[in-house]
Amino acid sequence: MSQTCCCGCCTVGQGTLTIGILNIIGGVFSIAQNSIAVHLMINNPDEFKDPDFQQHPSRYITIGCIQIFMAIVFFILACLMVHGYRMRNHRLIMPWLIWSYVSLVIGAVGIVVVSIMIAIAGQIGVGFAILAMGGLILAVQTYFVLVVKRFVDELKGGAIC
Repeated sequence: MSQTCCCGCCTVGQGTLTIGILNIIGGVFSIAQNSIAVHLMINNPDEFKDPDFQQHPSRYITIGCIQIFMAIVFFILACLMVHGYRMRNHRLIMPWLIWSYVSLVIGAVGIVVVSIMIAIAGQIGVGFAILAMGGLILAVQTYFVLVVKRFVDELKGGAIC
């Protein structure tokens, strides 16, 4: 028997498909946004007013390229997850799940570190806002991971989803 998600309005399989499609759309937007930003940093560096960028443009370009690479990996894994849903093959979904576990841990650590650094710099309100918004984003991503994990568990158990 198939479990439900999203407050009981759909099965975990349908939730997994929805999450996969949302991740694909997010991956495409992330690749496009970061590619445009890196292009502008390389071709029009004088348009950036940040003094730190003017001193260390290669640092910003490198971070942008890393973000593009991560978005491409994210996109590919989301496509694998959707295909895994279609084929009912949990092995195709597992890479997305592992990537998400790692991303959750790195994201949580990053949010706490950035929040503390900003609070120490004297902007306690901004640090708290980053902590709150980051926590909300991590909560949504954790819910997505739990839905997909339940679907994988159903596939391993042989239930029809």
